[in-house]
Amino acid sequence: MIPIHNKELSPQGIEMLPFKDLSQGPAVPHRDDHYMFILQQKGRSCWTIDFKQWMLEQVSVCFVAPGQVHQCLLNEDAKCWMLFVEPKLIPMEYRTMIDSFMYNRQVISLKPDHPVFALAAILYDFIEQGEQIFYQSILHAQVNALIGYLTAAFVPQSQIHKKIGSHKYLLVTMFKNLISQQFKEVKQVKDYAEQLHITPLYLNEVSKEITGFTASYWIQNEVLLEAQRLLFYTNMDVKEIAFSLGYEDHTYFSRFFKKNLGCTAGQFRQNNHYLSNYMHE
Repeated sequence: MIPIHNKELSPQGIEMLPFKDLSQGPAVPHRDDHYMFILQQKGRSCWTIDFKQWMLEQVSVCFVAPGQVHQCLLNEDAKCWMLFVEPKLIPMEYRTMIDSFMYNRQVISLKPDHPVFALAAILYDFIEQGEQIFYQSILHAQVNALIGYLTAAFVPQSQIHKKIGSHKYLLVTMFKNLISQQFKEVKQVKDYAEQLHITPLYLNEVSKEITGFTASYWIQNEVLLEAQRLLFYTNMDVKEIAFSLGYEDHTYFSRFFKKNLGCTAGQFRQNNHYLSNYMHE
């Protein structure tokens, strides 16, 4: 199975570290139960996030959401800040926006004088000083400001006027949180709608309005993404993967996979064989 790093952060649920020297070779692919933000000020680094490669060139920022499988493949004199934060400490309106950029906008370029870098340095110095009066309140205020600036930086111009933080945005966030927790057992829109105390029709309408995709798409997407992770990062066979994802009939799972991705699970693994082997070396 894919390693998951749980409960590794400080009691405050926040860690801020300078990213200086990596061990030689790629790190082991793993998941975290928290968010990771990479604030790169110079150099180059290459990261894989859910088997997609992202190159950070010079001044760039990147985020990795909880549950995403990731590793650093390349570090060429990269100077970065690494911010790790428990999800519960990030305001829901920020999380909603951040999560909406997963898979298609996880790395952006910034100007060298962007406020996030000054805020990162201040936050690091504050944490290094240790406990002091109002420590917890000041710590959370600084993290809130930094992540607020980061979230705003990721938002494209076309989305600036959307009603971020509205009831519909929050509803979609709660829906996606439920999916990430229950997708192996719960695969019907009506079951999620019932937990949210709304009708399946309304859930589909809101999902389509906010994300551009139906509720059923997001359920299937989570299943397919996890299947691809297991095919890419583990040696589990297709039958084992099907059972682990809640399918008693592995042939049904195989048909579902091919229908949605255009290739069989075996073909997906073979097509990614070289890169997968490299990442495990």
